Amino acid sequence: MTFLWRFSPCCLLLGLLLAPGCSYFSQGVMSPEDRHAAVLATDVFGDSARHIAYLDQGWDATDSLWFYNTTQGSDLVSYRVFLNLEQANSQTLFRDNGNMNRYRYLPQNPHWDNPDGLPVGFVKDSFRGKDFVGLTCAACHTAQLNHKGIGVRVDGAPALADMESFLTDLQSALEHALQDPVAFTRLVGRTLAGDANPQEREVLRAEVQIASDRLKLENTQNQSPGGRNGYGRLDAVGRIFNRVLNHATPGDGTNFNPSNAPVSFPFLWDTPLHDYVQWNGLISNERTKAAARNVGEAVGTFASFDLKSGHSSVVLRNLNRLERQLREKLWSPQWPAVFPKVDSALAAKGRTVFEQYRCSSCHADMPDRTDSDRRVIAQLSSLPRVGTDPEMAMNTTYATGRSGILEGQKYSEGQGRHQKITPVNKAMESTIKKVLTTPDYDHWFVRRWLDLGYDLAVGLFDSTVKNPSRHVDNVDVGNDAKPEHLTVYKARPLNGIWATAPYLHNGSIPNLYEMFLPSCGQAGTPDSACRSVTFTVGSREFDPENVGFVQRDAATFPGLYVFDTRLAGNSNAGHEYAVGKTPVLKLDEKGQPVKDAKGAWIQEYLPPITEPLRRALVEYLKTL
Repeated sequence: MTFLWRFSPCCLLLGLLLAPGCSYFSQGVMSPEDRHAAVLATDVFGDSARHIAYLDQGWDATDSLWFYNTTQGSDLVSYRVFLNLEQANSQTLFRDNGNMNRYRYLPQNPHWDNPDGLPVGFVKDSFRGKDFVGLTCAACHTAQLNHKGIGVRVDGAPALADMESFLTDLQSALEHALQDPVAFTRLVGRTLAGDANPQEREVLRAEVQIASDRLKLENTQNQSPGGRNGYGRLDAVGRIFNRVLNHATPGDGTNFNPSNAPVSFPFLWDTPLHDYVQWNGLISNERTKAAARNVGEAVGTFASFDLKSGHSSVVLRNLNRLERQLREKLWSPQWPAVFPKVDSALAAKGRTVFEQYRCSSCHADMPDRTDSDRRVIAQLSSLPRVGTDPEMAMNTTYATGRSGILEGQKYSEGQGRHQKITPVNKAMESTIKKVLTTPDYDHWFVRRWLDLGYDLAVGLFDSTVKNPSRHVDNVDVGNDAKPEHLTVYKARPLNGIWATAPYLHNGSIPNLYEMFLPSCGQAGTPDSACRSVTFTVGSREFDPENVGFVQRDAATFPGLYVFDTRLAGNSNAGHEYAVGKTPVLKLDEKGQPVKDAKGAWIQEYLPPITEPLRRALVEYLKTL
C-alpha cells in the first residue's frame, strides 16, 4: 500500500494566493500498488491477465493515479449522459468495462478520485457550470502488456486504444438514444430518477443532441479514406488541424482536410527533455512552447474553446503540472522479470552490431534514465533519406484551409498574416496563442489574471530547453523552419523501446525483429525474409522473442484490426539501413561525414544484416 497524502507549505501558499489545486490533496488516503486496475474475467480477443503489475518508473501509485485522473479541460460529452448511455445494439451501458476494454481502454475499479470507475484517462471536467466526461493524457499514453497471466502496465507508453471506433460507436449510441423512445426513456430513468419532468427530459435530450451533432461532425470529417486507423494509432495532428479550421469557420462544416496520416501514440518518458517534439520535430520545448504544445493537445482532445474571445475549458495549471511530473519523475521502463530473462552474451553482441550499423548516430545513447537534467538533441531525417511513409510530415507542413475568423490577423510567430487560404500549422499556432494567453473563463476577474500570469511564468521558467537548433540529416540548420526542414521524421533515444510496439511512426511494423528486415518487394537478405504485408493489431499478449504483440487470427477474432501496409498512409518501407536499402552518410577515419567535390554529402550502403546478428540486435534493444 502507498500512503498518498502529499503536502508542501510553499504550494499551499501559492494555492491560497493564486488558485486551488496546487497540492495533491485530491488523491485520497490510500491506494493499492495495482493503482485500482480492474481485472476482467473474459477478453474480446482471448487475452488473459489475472493480475496487474507496475514497473519501477519513478512514479508510485500517487503519481500514476494523479496522471490518470487530472483534467486538462477536455469536454467530450455530458458526464451524466456518458454514465447512463446504452450501447446502440444493447441495453448494456456504453461505459461498461467490457465495452471500453473492446476499444482497449484500460478498465479501473471505482476509488476516491474516480468514484464511477471510468477507464484510465477518462475524467470528469466542469466548465461553465456543466459537467463533462473528457480525456486526459493517460488515455493515449498508458499501455498494458500481458504475459503468462500478468498484465504489465507501463505509464507513458503508447496505448493500444482504437479511438476512432470508440468515437464512431459513441455517436451511434447517442443517435440510438435520440431515435428510440424506449431507449431514451431508460436513459431518463437512470439519469433523472425522480426528477423526470418534461422540462428536465428536454434538457437531457438537448445534451444528447449536442453531443451527437458534435461527434457526427468530428467523425464525418476525420473518416479515414483507407479504412479505420485501428488500434494504437490516430491521425492526431490532422484532427487537431480540422478542429482549428472548424472553429475558424463556425457553422460551415466543409473546412477540413482528409484524415489520411494516422500515427502511433508516442511514448512520453523524456519528452520534456527533448529540444524538439512530435514525430516530425514540429514544435520545440523552448520556454513556453511546451505549454503551447500541451494546449494544442487539449484543443485536439475536445477542449471547449471560442476563437473570437479565446475563452476555453483548457486547464493550463494542470497541463504545466503534468509536464513537470513527466520531466522530473517518469523514467523509461526496464525489461521486467516476468518476461524471459535477457541473454546477456547475445545482448552484448547486439550492442556491437548497434554501433557497427551506426544506429547511435541518430538514436542517441541514454545512459541514465533517471536524470531529469539531461537534454535530448533531436536527430531529424529528411523524407528522401529515411524513406518512410511521407503523409504525416507532408500534411503537417503543407495542409491549408480557409482562415475565417483569423483572416487578416498576424501569425503568432514570424512574418505574415493569415490570408483567405492559410497554412493550417499557422492557424493552429494562432489558435493556441489565443487560448494560452486568455484567462480561465470560470475564474472571477482578478484571480483569473493572477492565475494566467502564474501559469505563463511556470511555462516560461520551467523549461530546461534553451536556444534549440535543428539537426537535419546530421547537419545543424539552426532555427530554420523551412518546409524541407519540417518534412522530416525524428529519431529519439531507444530506452524503453521494447514496450512501444508497433513500430515506425505510423505503426506499420509489428515488432522489433521485423524492423531489421527489408520491406517486401525489396527482399535481398540471405534468408529472403521481409516485413509483414498485413498483420493484426489489438491483442495485448506480448511476444518477448520478437518484441511486439502476439498475432491473433482475424477469422477467430473478427474485431481485430488488420493492418494493410499497401494502403495509403500505411507504408512500411524505409528505415532499412540494416539491409542495405537505405543509405547512410559516408564517414572518414575520424568518424566525420564526407563531402564530394561539389560539397554534397557522400552516401553509402551498409551490408545486409544476417539472421544471427538480427537476433543479437533485438536482444540488445531489450536491455535499453
